Amino acid sequence: MRALPLFLATTAFALLAQEHAALPSKAKPHAPVSAAAAHSPAATLDSPDNPSAALAELGAGNARFVAGKRVRTLDTNHDAAMRAALVGGQAPFAIVITCSDSRVPDALLFDQEAGRLFTIREAGNAPDLQGLASAEYAAEHLGSKVLVVMGHSSCGAVKAVREAAGKPLPGNLWALQAGMAGLLESTPQDPNEDAKAYGARLEEVNARRQAQTLLDRSALLRELAAAEKVWIVPALYHLASGKVQFFKPVSVVAAAPAHH
Repeated sequence: MRALPLFLATTAFALLAQEHAALPSKAKPHAPVSAAAAHSPAATLDSPDNPSAALAELGAGNARFVAGKRVRTLDTNHDAAMRAALVGGQAPFAIVITCSDSRVPDALLFDQEAGRLFTIREAGNAPDLQGLASAEYAAEHLGSKVLVVMGHSSCGAVKAVREAAGKPLPGNLWALQAGMAGLLESTPQDPNEDAKAYGARLEEVNARRQAQTLLDRSALLRELAAAEKVWIVPALYHLASGKVQFFKPVSVVAAAPAHH
Protein backbone atom coordinates (compact mmCIF):
# COMPACT_ATOMS: atom_id res chain seq x y z
CA MET A 1 0.00 0.00 0.00
CA ARG A 2 2.89 2.37 0.72
CA ALA A 3 4.04 2.06 -2.88
CA LEU A 4 0.69 3.35 -4.21
CA PRO A 5 1.26 7.08 -3.48
CA LEU A 6 4.68 6.88 -5.11
CA PHE A 7 3.18 5.17 -8.14
CA LEU A 8 0.45 7.81 -8.44
CA ALA A 9 2.95 10.65 -8.10
CA THR A 10 5.20 9.11 -10.74
CA THR A 11 2.28 8.64 -13.11
CA ALA A 12 1.08 12.20 -12.60
CA PHE A 13 4.56 13.57 -13.31
CA ALA A 14 4.76 11.54 -16.52
CA LEU A 15 1.39 12.85 -17.69
CA LEU A 16 2.41 16.43 -16.97
CA ALA A 17 5.61 15.92 -18.93
CA GLN A 18 3.66 14.54 -21.90
CA GLU A 19 1.23 17.46 -21.75
CA HIS A 20 4.09 19.98 -21.73
CA ALA A 21 5.73 18.25 -24.70
CA ALA A 22 2.48 18.49 -26.65
CA LEU A 23 2.24 22.26 -26.25
CA PRO A 24 2.80 24.31 -29.43
CA SER A 25 6.33 25.67 -29.71
CA LYS A 26 5.25 29.29 -29.28
CA ALA A 27 3.86 28.48 -25.83
CA LYS A 28 7.06 26.93 -24.51
CA PRO A 29 9.71 28.95 -22.71
CA HIS A 30 12.74 29.75 -24.82
CA ALA A 31 15.33 27.60 -23.07
CA PRO A 32 18.88 28.95 -22.93
CA VAL A 33 21.74 27.06 -24.53
CA SER A 34 25.46 27.67 -24.72
CA ALA A 35 26.34 30.10 -27.48
CA ALA A 36 28.87 29.18 -30.12
CA ALA A 37 30.73 32.44 -29.71
CA ALA A 38 33.08 32.54 -26.73
CA HIS A 39 31.92 36.02 -25.78
CA SER A 40 28.19 35.22 -25.96
CA PRO A 41 27.32 33.46 -22.68
CA ALA A 42 23.66 32.79 -23.40
CA ALA A 43 21.38 32.29 -26.37
CA THR A 44 17.96 30.89 -27.15
CA LEU A 45 17.21 27.75 -29.08
CA ASP A 46 15.57 29.68 -31.89
CA SER A 47 18.07 32.52 -32.24
CA PRO A 48 19.13 33.14 -35.86
CA ASP A 49 22.71 32.10 -36.47
CA ASN A 50 23.51 34.21 -39.55
CA PRO A 51 22.73 37.72 -40.86
CA SER A 52 20.17 36.59 -43.43
CA ALA A 53 18.18 34.59 -40.88
CA ALA A 54 18.42 37.44 -38.37
CA LEU A 55 16.97 39.94 -40.83
CA ALA A 56 14.24 37.46 -41.79
CA GLU A 57 13.27 37.08 -38.12
CA LEU A 58 12.95 40.84 -37.73
CA GLY A 59 10.78 40.95 -40.85
CA ALA A 60 8.58 38.12 -39.59
CA GLY A 61 8.17 39.82 -36.22
CA ASN A 62 7.19 43.08 -37.88
CA ALA A 63 4.65 41.24 -40.03
CA ARG A 64 3.07 39.86 -36.86
CA PHE A 65 2.98 43.37 -35.37
CA VAL A 66 1.31 44.84 -38.46
CA ALA A 67 -1.27 42.04 -38.51
CA GLY A 68 -2.03 42.44 -34.81
CA LYS A 69 -0.79 38.90 -34.13
CA ARG A 70 2.17 39.42 -31.84
CA VAL A 71 3.36 36.24 -30.11
CA ARG A 72 6.66 36.81 -28.36
CA THR A 73 5.66 40.07 -26.70
CA LEU A 74 2.23 38.80 -25.62
CA ASP A 75 3.21 35.48 -24.03
CA THR A 76 3.78 36.40 -20.36
CA ASN A 77 3.45 32.89 -18.93
CA HIS A 78 7.20 32.40 -18.92
CA ASP A 79 8.43 35.83 -17.81
CA ALA A 80 10.00 34.49 -14.62
CA ALA A 81 11.79 31.70 -16.47
CA MET A 82 12.98 34.16 -19.10
CA ARG A 83 14.42 36.50 -16.46
CA ALA A 84 16.18 33.60 -14.77
CA ALA A 85 17.65 32.44 -18.07
CA LEU A 86 18.99 35.91 -18.86
CA VAL A 87 20.68 36.45 -15.51
CA GLY A 88 23.69 34.50 -16.73
CA GLY A 89 24.22 36.57 -19.87
CA GLN A 90 22.81 37.75 -23.16
CA ALA A 91 23.23 36.98 -26.84
CA PRO A 92 20.95 39.36 -28.78
CA PHE A 93 20.75 38.35 -32.42
CA ALA A 94 20.12 41.92 -33.63
CA ILE A 95 21.27 45.45 -32.87
CA VAL A 96 18.71 48.19 -33.49
CA ILE A 97 19.84 51.81 -33.69
CA THR A 98 16.70 53.89 -33.79
CA CYS A 99 15.21 57.21 -32.75
CA SER A 100 14.26 58.09 -29.16
CA ASP A 101 10.74 58.90 -30.38
CA SER A 102 8.17 57.31 -28.03
CA ARG A 103 6.19 56.07 -31.04
CA VAL A 104 8.97 53.72 -32.11
CA PRO A 105 8.98 50.82 -29.60
CA ASP A 106 11.37 48.51 -31.42
CA ALA A 107 10.75 45.43 -29.24
CA LEU A 108 7.02 45.60 -29.97
CA LEU A 109 7.21 46.44 -33.65
CA PHE A 110 9.66 43.56 -34.19
CA ASP A 111 7.76 41.36 -31.68
CA GLN A 112 10.88 40.30 -29.78
CA GLU A 113 11.11 39.64 -26.06
CA ALA A 114 13.92 40.52 -23.65
CA GLY A 115 17.36 39.24 -24.56
CA ARG A 116 16.90 39.28 -28.33
CA LEU A 117 17.44 42.92 -29.33
CA PHE A 118 20.33 45.19 -28.35
CA THR A 119 18.78 48.65 -28.66
CA ILE A 120 20.54 51.99 -29.05
CA ARG A 121 18.16 54.95 -29.12
CA GLU A 122 19.18 58.49 -29.96
CA ALA A 123 17.15 61.29 -31.52
CA GLY A 124 17.42 61.10 -35.28
CA ASN A 125 18.94 57.59 -35.07
CA ALA A 126 22.32 59.31 -35.26
CA PRO A 127 24.64 57.48 -32.84
CA ASP A 128 27.35 59.45 -31.07
CA LEU A 129 30.65 57.90 -29.97
CA GLN A 130 28.99 56.10 -27.07
CA GLY A 131 26.36 54.69 -29.43
CA LEU A 132 29.04 53.53 -31.84
CA ALA A 133 30.95 51.83 -29.02
CA SER A 134 27.71 50.13 -27.92
CA ALA A 135 27.14 48.78 -31.42
CA GLU A 136 30.71 47.47 -31.60
CA TYR A 137 30.27 45.77 -28.22
CA ALA A 138 27.11 43.97 -29.31
CA ALA A 139 28.53 42.91 -32.67
CA GLU A 140 31.94 41.75 -31.46
CA HIS A 141 31.33 40.71 -27.84
CA LEU A 142 27.73 39.49 -27.90
CA GLY A 143 27.69 38.02 -31.40
CA SER A 144 24.78 39.96 -32.90
CA LYS A 145 24.23 39.07 -36.57
CA VAL A 146 22.50 42.14 -37.97
CA LEU A 147 22.62 45.85 -37.20
CA VAL A 148 19.55 47.80 -38.29
CA VAL A 149 19.74 51.60 -38.45
CA MET A 150 16.06 52.54 -38.43
CA GLY A 151 14.65 55.97 -39.11
CA HIS A 152 10.93 56.66 -39.04
CA SER A 153 8.27 58.81 -40.61
CA SER A 154 7.39 62.16 -39.00
CA CYS A 155 10.79 62.31 -37.28
CA GLY A 156 10.98 65.43 -35.12
CA ALA A 157 14.77 65.46 -35.08
CA VAL A 158 15.03 65.45 -38.86
CA LYS A 159 12.33 68.13 -39.03
CA ALA A 160 14.20 70.34 -36.55
CA VAL A 161 17.42 70.09 -38.57
CA ARG A 162 15.54 70.77 -41.81
CA GLU A 163 13.70 73.81 -40.48
CA ALA A 164 16.86 75.26 -38.90
CA ALA A 165 18.34 75.41 -42.42
CA GLY A 166 21.88 75.64 -41.11
CA LYS A 167 21.22 78.08 -38.27
CA PRO A 168 22.35 76.78 -34.84
CA LEU A 169 19.61 75.17 -32.78
CA PRO A 170 19.28 76.35 -29.15
CA GLY A 171 20.87 74.67 -26.14
CA ASN A 172 22.40 71.28 -26.75
CA LEU A 173 20.17 70.66 -29.76
CA TRP A 174 23.16 71.60 -31.91
CA ALA A 175 24.20 67.95 -31.37
CA LEU A 176 21.33 66.91 -33.65
CA GLN A 177 22.81 69.01 -36.41
CA ALA A 178 26.27 67.59 -35.76
CA GLY A 179 24.90 64.04 -35.93
CA MET A 180 23.26 64.76 -39.29
CA ALA A 181 26.06 66.91 -40.69
CA GLY A 182 25.88 67.07 -44.47
CA LEU A 183 22.33 65.74 -44.70
CA LEU A 184 20.77 68.92 -46.10
CA GLU A 185 23.72 69.66 -48.38
CA SER A 186 23.66 66.14 -49.86
CA THR A 187 19.87 66.15 -50.25
CA PRO A 188 18.61 69.51 -51.51
CA GLN A 189 14.88 70.09 -51.86
CA ASP A 190 13.45 69.82 -55.35
CA PRO A 191 11.58 72.97 -56.43
CA ASN A 192 8.48 70.87 -57.14
CA GLU A 193 8.68 69.00 -53.81
CA ASP A 194 6.51 70.08 -50.89
CA ALA A 195 7.78 70.14 -47.31
CA LYS A 196 6.14 66.85 -46.35
CA ALA A 197 7.60 64.93 -49.28
CA TYR A 198 10.99 66.50 -48.73
CA GLY A 199 10.91 65.58 -45.05
CA ALA A 200 10.06 61.96 -45.89
CA ARG A 201 12.96 61.82 -48.33
CA LEU A 202 15.34 63.23 -45.73
CA GLU A 203 14.23 60.59 -43.22
CA GLU A 204 15.16 57.79 -45.61
CA VAL A 205 18.41 59.42 -46.68
CA ASN A 206 19.36 59.99 -43.05
CA ALA A 207 18.89 56.30 -42.21
CA ARG A 208 21.06 55.32 -45.17
CA ARG A 209 23.73 57.90 -44.31
CA GLN A 210 23.85 56.86 -40.66
CA ALA A 211 24.34 53.21 -41.65
CA GLN A 212 27.19 54.18 -43.96
CA THR A 213 28.68 56.41 -41.27
CA LEU A 214 28.90 53.45 -38.89
CA LEU A 215 31.13 51.66 -41.38
CA ASP A 216 33.18 54.77 -42.06
CA ARG A 217 33.84 55.36 -38.35
CA SER A 218 34.38 51.78 -37.18
CA ALA A 219 37.18 49.52 -38.37
CA LEU A 220 35.73 46.73 -36.24
CA LEU A 221 32.31 46.90 -37.92
CA ARG A 222 33.96 47.10 -41.35
CA GLU A 223 35.88 43.92 -40.59
CA LEU A 224 32.80 42.05 -39.42
CA ALA A 225 30.72 43.29 -42.36
CA ALA A 226 33.42 42.37 -44.88
CA ALA A 227 33.50 38.86 -43.43
CA GLU A 228 29.67 38.63 -43.72
CA LYS A 229 29.44 38.09 -39.97
CA VAL A 230 27.24 41.17 -39.56
CA TRP A 231 24.92 42.97 -41.97
CA ILE A 232 24.38 46.70 -41.50
CA VAL A 233 20.92 47.46 -42.81
CA PRO A 234 19.23 50.87 -43.18
CA ALA A 235 15.48 50.81 -42.54
CA LEU A 236 12.48 53.10 -42.17
CA TYR A 237 9.52 52.59 -39.86
CA HIS A 238 6.20 53.93 -41.11
CA LEU A 239 4.11 55.12 -38.17
CA ALA A 240 0.72 54.87 -39.88
CA SER A 241 1.03 51.32 -41.21
CA GLY A 242 3.42 49.88 -38.65
CA LYS A 243 5.57 48.48 -41.42
CA VAL A 244 9.35 48.52 -41.39
CA GLN A 245 10.89 49.05 -44.80
CA PHE A 246 14.31 47.42 -45.04
CA PHE A 247 16.88 48.61 -47.56
CA LYS A 248 19.88 46.83 -49.03
CA PRO A 249 22.68 46.16 -46.53
CA VAL A 250 25.52 48.64 -46.67
CA SER A 251 28.48 47.13 -48.48
CA VAL A 252 32.13 47.48 -47.57
CA VAL A 253 34.11 49.02 -50.37
CA ALA A 254 37.32 47.10 -50.89
CA ALA A 255 40.48 49.15 -50.69
CA ALA A 256 42.22 49.81 -54.01
CA PRO A 257 45.37 47.72 -54.52
CA ALA A 258 48.59 49.55 -53.82
CA HIS A 259 50.77 50.47 -56.79
CA HIS A 260 54.43 49.66 -56.55
